[in-house]
Amino acid sequence: MIRGALMAAAAFALAIATASPALASPLPLPDPKPAQRMVDPYPPQMPAAGIGGQYGPTGGGFLTLPCVTDCHFVSSNFDHCGPNYSLDGVICRFDGTIAYAGSGRDPEATVGYAMTAGKADWLFYDGHDGWDLGLYYEQVVAAADGIVSYADWSTPGCAGCGFGQGIRIDHGNGFDTLYGHLWRLDVGRGQHVSRGQVIGISGSTGNSTGEHLHFGVYHHGTWDPVDPFGWSGAGKDPWSKDAGNLWLGGAAKSPALDLPRVSATAATAGDAGTDIAVSWSSPGPGVTFRVTQYRDDEAGTVLLSRSGATSALVHGEPGHAYWYLVTATSGLGEVDSNATPLVTVFGAGSPNG
Repeated sequence: MIRGALMAAAAFALAIATASPALASPLPLPDPKPAQRMVDPYPPQMPAAGIGGQYGPTGGGFLTLPCVTDCHFVSSNFDHCGPNYSLDGVICRFDGTIAYAGSGRDPEATVGYAMTAGKADWLFYDGHDGWDLGLYYEQVVAAADGIVSYADWSTPGCAGCGFGQGIRIDHGNGFDTLYGHLWRLDVGRGQHVSRGQVIGISGSTGNSTGEHLHFGVYHHGTWDPVDPFGWSGAGKDPWSKDAGNLWLGGAAKSPALDLPRVSATAATAGDAGTDIAVSWSSPGPGVTFRVTQYRDDEAGTVLLSRSGATSALVHGEPGHAYWYLVTATSGLGEVDSNATPLVTVFGAGSPNG
């Protein structure tokens, strides 16, 4: 569940524009395709140090964030005062911050309570057994090596139930991780996955009121939830089944990956001026490329797919304009795309724009 943290329109939300080349293909998002991404307008859910703060000892731990970015923001916390989806009127964050229903409820989402009586500094949400992260149809990655033990709908036949499409990974050390509300599943049951490997695309399936990723950590076998941030508040942890800080190095960081980043160029070549030399490159382990040609305003034609090649010579026809979209995919599934400049073919002896 999320409390509408990612909204189609909000006057006070910050719009993040994604740069794209002219004529670029649309992102593979479900309809309606959002024109803008709106980020969380609600009060920050984390202490001042943010998601990646050093909240535990630098040694130990095994988890990294389930995203290739910093996951943007937290929209709902793990409730140490009862992570069982029952409402007891109190929310306890890992740093000891407590919010009571008697201090005020968020009128838009009544499971969020004020951290300060009479103020709108809501903490979310009562009974939550994991972390809701602000991913918007973005790649979700494995938080550690393991075996996929489940990859399906949480309730088969019910698109609006539970965590929707989800993935569970058994890490072989007594802990499982859960990735919920996914739009797409990219792995299957029994598959071995590596830290940082793309396992799906975030979404809003199941019992969800907005696009996000539910990330949960659980004791294997008993399915008792634990908070990967552990407990750093004063006194004893209210949740007796917690297991301390489980982040690698004591801080929630994205995995260290050599991510693909495409560079692509195109220019006319040959004596007649009708050939087009296209070249591209990208860092990243085991990168392969997909190259799509666009002529004028026509639909694209795939020239190469899953190829290790880094250049091609393509014949063009005079009087037409061409550009090429190059997509790189790393061996772990991370993806990046970039487009060449537009090239107009005039023929021999003519200037090219």
